[in-house]
Order: sequence, then structure tokens, then C-alpha cells
Amino acid sequence: MSKSLKTVLSIILAILMVATLVACGSGGTSTPTAPTADTPAAPEPPPVPEPPPPADSTPAADDTAPAAAGHAVFNSPSDFTVGFAIKNRHNAYLIAMSETMAARADEYGYNLIELNAGGDAAQQQADVEDLVAQGVDVIVMDSQDPTVSIAIADFVAENNIPLFFLNATPDPSCIRVTLVQSNNLLLGVGVGEWVADQMSGTDIRIGLLSGNPGNMTGYARRTGFITGLTERQLEQGNATNFIVRTQGWGNWAIEAGLEAAEDMLVGSPDINVIFAENDAMAFGAITAIENAGRTGEVLVVGVDGQRLALEAIERGEYGATGLNSPIELVNLAMGLMVDYMTGADRNIPVLINTTPGVAHAGNLADFWDSAF
Repeated sequence: MSKSLKTVLSIILAILMVATLVACGSGGTSTPTAPTADTPAAPEPPPVPEPPPPADSTPAADDTAPAAAGHAVFNSPSDFTVGFAIKNRHNAYLIAMSETMAARADEYGYNLIELNAGGDAAQQQADVEDLVAQGVDVIVMDSQDPTVSIAIADFVAENNIPLFFLNATPDPSCIRVTLVQSNNLLLGVGVGEWVADQMSGTDIRIGLLSGNPGNMTGYARRTGFITGLTERQLEQGNATNFIVRTQGWGNWAIEAGLEAAEDMLVGSPDINVIFAENDAMAFGAITAIENAGRTGEVLVVGVDGQRLALEAIERGEYGATGLNSPIELVNLAMGLMVDYMTGADRNIPVLINTTPGVAHAGNLADFWDSAF
């Protein structure tokens, strides 16, 4: 090869190497060309959604019930009207509750309208609608039925009226300011423990005398009774020796309690304990036992702590009763209601309990003053 040809080839090779280095040095980036009809444009990337606002991590006071808010504030109790929807007035407890409501209205000076549902959940719903139509500023309700209480609470909330539940347990989801009641579970626990102590070493055969199906107050009391009986027997002997033979429904009243107890004594004649979910039904059970000629064979216990119950305990007819004073209950609830309505205190828990206790022959002197 001639010297001149070698020179030409060297120049061409150098040019090729420079071109390659330029292309590699660009880092693989190049200026994009505009799309043509044959080369569609790449789709726009979807917009990044904004993150949702953080959820409120502060739970309601009992972690279940939504609290009410945004209600009017009144200068004094004389400026507002209270609507009281009571479920019934067919026993001493409910009568005492109604009478104490009237007494507190006189004391504080607010106007009070009371409507009695007569034990009918549908009627109680109609009563609340009537109270709203009459223009009440706050509603206090002793719930007849926990399921119906949901619709009632929603209706009251839609009308921006504060709702205070008293005594019976509504559905936990109900919008409310608060529920004021005795600690029904612990009342039952205390009575169950007392029965275990009295009948240690005895096979216990139980008849449960309950109020009405679905009532959460009765559910809590009988659940507590079984729990207290179980735990105390386990403490005593590391085993239980009871059985629930039967359950009757006494609608919280003496007469219906009598009929239910009669049926239980016939259907399960070996029962030796009747736990009644209130004193009124317990009185009916005592009469049924007397009529059956079984006085002294069946121990009757219950809940409420009314004066007639303490007298029956003193006579030896009644074993023990959990203390659930309607006077203490209403006094506490109405004090809270007045504070709320006047703006003195709106930081009220959605559940407030009175102090539980059990009255029996050994401590009657402590409870005469709180009896009703």
C-alpha cells in the first residue's frame, strides 16, 4: 500500500472515532422530535391524587357513642323546656323516677313535659316526635327498646336537640350527650357473689326472671349475676356448681313477675334460686313461691333497693338486692343536664354510672335513707 493511501485511511478512521465518541458522550439523551401523524404522542401521566386529610384520632368517651354538639346555650333553667319520655310508670322505681323529675323541675325552674309510653316502643317514638313538635329544648329519655332508640336518637339529632338517656341502656350507636345509669353489670356481679357466699357447697339451680326481651339493662344485670356467681365459686373451690334451668319474662312488674315465676316453678320444679332483674318482679316471685308452698326452699334475689325490698329482707322473705336508686340517678342526671344547657359544663362523658352496692340482712342500716 502506498504511503498516500495509508494517510487517507488514517484520516477516515479518525473521523469515525470522533463521531462515535460524540454520540456516546451525550449520555443517551437527545432532543425529542415532534410527533408526526404516524408517531402518536405519549399519553400524559395521570395526576397524583392529594392525600386525604388525617382522620380524627380522638375517640368518644366510651369509644362507641357519638357525642352531641352545637346546641343552644340558655341563660338560666327558666328559659328552657325539658321533654321527658318515660317508658312506663307501672312500678315503684319508675314512679319514683317520675316524681323526682318533677321535684328537680321545681327546684331548678325549668318547664317539664312528661309523656308515658306505657311500655310500648312505638309509642315512645311517637312521644318523642310529639315533644319535638311541642318545641322542647332538651329531651330526657328512659329507653323502652334499644333498637328503636337508634331511630329516636337520629330524629332528635336532626332537630338539633340535645338528648340525655336515663336508666335503661339504648343502642351504643345512639347520638347523645350522655347516658346516666347505675352500673347494671356490677349490680348483678355483687348479687351473684352474695348468692355464692350463702350457698357455698350447694348445687344451685337458677331461674332467671327477666324484664323484656332485648332490654340491655336486664341483659347487663343477669350477665353480671352469672359472672359474679362464677368468679366467686371459682375462688371458693376452683369449679362451679350451678345451672340455669329456665328463664321467664316478667315485664318489670309484680303481676307479670308473679305469672312468670309460677310458670318457672311448674316447668322447672327443682330451682332453688330466682334472680329477678328488678325488685318488682322479685315481689311477684315471692308470692308465687308462697302460693306453691315452697317458702324457704327458693332463695329470691334481685336489683333496685327500694324500701319494700329492704323490709322484705328484714322479714327474711328476700335475700339481697342490688342498689339502684332512681332518686340518686335523676338528681345526678338533671344536675348534668342543667350544666349542659346553661353552658356551665359541656365536657360531659357519654356514660356516667352511679355507685353500685348490695343490700342484705347484714347491712340494711346503711341503706334505709337511699331507699325509695
